[in-house]
Amino acid sequence: MPINHVYRLRIETISPLCVLSGKTLLREIDFTVINKMTYVIDSDAALEVALQRWLERQPSPEQRQAELSAREEKLQQRKQRNIAEIARFEQSPPRDPRKAAKEEQRLATEAEKIKEAFARLRKEREELAATGGVGPVVPPELLRNSGFSDLLESKLLTPDDLTVGSPIVRYAYAGQPEVKSEYSAILACVKNPADRLYLPGSSLKGALRSVLAWALASERATRQLQTYTDERDNRRVARQIEQAIFYGRKVRNDQRVSHDMLRDVLRTVHVSDSQPIAQSPLLLQVRVFPRGSPIAVEAIPAGVTFTAVLQIEQYPFTNRDARAIIDFGDWAQRLQPAALAASGRQRAQGLIESELAFFKRHTAAAELVRFYDRIADRLRQLEGTTAFLVPLGWGAGWRSKTLDNRLRGEQREEAFVQAVKQYNMKLNRQRSERFQPGDAFPATRKVIMRNGQPWLPLGWVCVTIEERNG
Repeated sequence: MPINHVYRLRIETISPLCVLSGKTLLREIDFTVINKMTYVIDSDAALEVALQRWLERQPSPEQRQAELSAREEKLQQRKQRNIAEIARFEQSPPRDPRKAAKEEQRLATEAEKIKEAFARLRKEREELAATGGVGPVVPPELLRNSGFSDLLESKLLTPDDLTVGSPIVRYAYAGQPEVKSEYSAILACVKNPADRLYLPGSSLKGALRSVLAWALASERATRQLQTYTDERDNRRVARQIEQAIFYGRKVRNDQRVSHDMLRDVLRTVHVSDSQPIAQSPLLLQVRVFPRGSPIAVEAIPAGVTFTAVLQIEQYPFTNRDARAIIDFGDWAQRLQPAALAASGRQRAQGLIESELAFFKRHTAAAELVRFYDRIADRLRQLEGTTAFLVPLGWGAGWRSKTLDNRLRGEQREEAFVQAVKQYNMKLNRQRSERFQPGDAFPATRKVIMRNGQPWLPLGWVCVTIEERNG
């Protein structure tokens, strides 16, 4: 039985990276902003603390009985005064009819208020007797509140509760969402149950798949790339191209190949989730460049290193019986660390060159041009190693996750224009119909803003494939 090849992946973030969890954090429910700091809240813990403090403020049954008795005594005194005033009024009413009517109305209103106060007192005594002095189950202050700021106003929570180590604070970051509204929101990163940041293995494997698809498309999916506008459904086209690139050749029918997906060579590739890190996320302001609305997102900072495990099964490549059913050709060599890294560097070079060309057309994007110049230098230094650069996660862009320029070129440009229109690739029917040969696609980029200016792209990492010791 062949031993699987196991490697360690070292992933260093070069620019802030956001792998979305699918959850949106809402202001006053999931986070609050105080003094330009954003605190992500454990709502259950905050309500528990507020409830405990409310309970601590409640009087004992004996204190409540004494308070009710004191209120009754005052009401009796108030009632006696009202009775005495009514008697004096009846004996000697004012001569002015208007003053008399006004005084009579005042005395009647006071008598009614006293009656209502006695009724409330009687009801509270009945409730106290029925509950044994426990009081209301849900504090009225909590029923009236609709957000975290309301709890602060009620004094059930205080700003001092928003500190590191507080049970109600999950984590915090400097700054606040650029959209200054009570309805502002933050797109959240993936974290483990302890709120530690990590990289999902699925994101890493997806990046490898995109790299390999781009590297091999022209060679292995020539026919599919020439006919990808023949279908009505672009998902069917994508499946056909992927099958041409990644599916092994079925040598014979066999009951063990019950599902065609078993022919996908990347079922032999397993990437673990990374180890989590003990670091809070950044809060970033992202815009769709050159014109777009602000988006608040969490992100893993640049300069962080994760480790994960890459395992490649060998049985489908080396076992004679397995190869007699599905032949994967030269994929065993393609999946060697040096070959994987070479494909990754080739893809990164193409992406970096085209991003430089895009941002050099915009004078406001000078910082982005400098960033791509720097990583172009770094990429050249990786030549001949088992390391490569690749963009991951949300905001990395359409180009990094598709065949990109493999779909275009002198011989395919008309087909690409047709595909944009046919599959509504601009996500707007009018814009898709206006698309012409040579037009930029996509025409925008998601970029991180700093001090109101474009600053960095999202998601660039350096991946190093290392031999695993032990």
